[in-house]
Amino acid sequence: MKRTYYIIMLAALFAMFSCDDFMDVHKDFIKDGEIIYSPKTDSVSFIAGEHRILFRCWLYNSPNVRSVDLFWNDRMDSLITTVTPSSGRDSVDIILTGLEEKSYTFNVRTTDQFGHKSLWTTDFGNAYGDIYRTTLTDRRINEILLEEKDGAPQGKITFFSAALLLVRNEVRYVKSDGSKAVVALSPNQSEVYCVDAKPGTSFETRSFYIPEEESVDTFATQWNTNEDAFPLIYLFDRTKWTVVAVSDETASDGGGMHAVIDGNTGSYWHSQWDGGNVPLPHWLIIDFGTEVSTANIVRFDIYRRPGNTDTKTIELYFGNSPDPDGAWTKAAETVVNADKMEVTPSNKTTRGRYLKLVFPDSNRDPFTNLAEIYMYGGGE
Repeated sequence: MKRTYYIIMLAALFAMFSCDDFMDVHKDFIKDGEIIYSPKTDSVSFIAGEHRILFRCWLYNSPNVRSVDLFWNDRMDSLITTVTPSSGRDSVDIILTGLEEKSYTFNVRTTDQFGHKSLWTTDFGNAYGDIYRTTLTDRRINEILLEEKDGAPQGKITFFSAALLLVRNEVRYVKSDGSKAVVALSPNQSEVYCVDAKPGTSFETRSFYIPEEESVDTFATQWNTNEDAFPLIYLFDRTKWTVVAVSDETASDGGGMHAVIDGNTGSYWHSQWDGGNVPLPHWLIIDFGTEVSTANIVRFDIYRRPGNTDTKTIELYFGNSPDPDGAWTKAAETVVNADKMEVTPSNKTTRGRYLKLVFPDSNRDPFTNLAEIYMYGGGE
């Protein structure tokens, strides 16, 4: 029984001295009272820019916080920003300007209305400038074309695939009236159209990049004059053309009137011979789908039936009505002596939606034919 008593007494003395030793360890930390911390930032991010960085942080349930304290350059530089957050979740955006182009380590804390400081949050950010800009390259061009749209030239530029972090491209070009225009395309586009581009003129390009996946600034290459210009001539788009009327035809011979714009010189329109020959003159009317000026036309390419010399003279007229007996203005004339004839308009001052081809004579009266007709526009 005495042994049990002695054991209990020794355990009590050991516990008493052990507690005193435990408290000794913490006395220096709590001698001024319990440490109270301001709420820590919920999250922070540093978004890159040109000689600047956007600092963004979130505060949650921090109505007592009165400032967000930001330090960098080994805490030699700082920015204290007064805030009034709510009891919910609030964001704070701060732009740091005038930064040297380099990487930064940032330390962030908050201070509440009682002067308590939060624990530190550390994160990193980058500022960019001329050094980064020298690494940028202009997006490469694959093809340059000149096409027709609604009776006017249209440049078409095809680019190769976009580089990583490229956000857009711009093309600056000369219009037909001498003024300049700028068009843009996104990195997922490969083609851009330059409406009313002046044939034979050069154009400039530049590319815009961001240095990181998220950035407050874009960086552009210098305007670069392309070595190759738009072509001098372009082929008019015939997809909107229709042959609306002919004086006569033998559709079973060659394919009929619509064959003259089907892209096949082996098919053709032929004047009527079945059921009796129709006398000269013969004619054919084409609807362009929009008004066209002869001032924009460089030449016509006219094809007769291959190996057939019946067709002799072709006259070309412009008008604004499909009526064959209406008002027509003569634009060109040619005597056909080859399967393909290049015809330049002699009248550069007329315009119209309709083209009338007249066949007044023949090398084998009264027969004539036409296989294809193309129209080219462009510069001088």
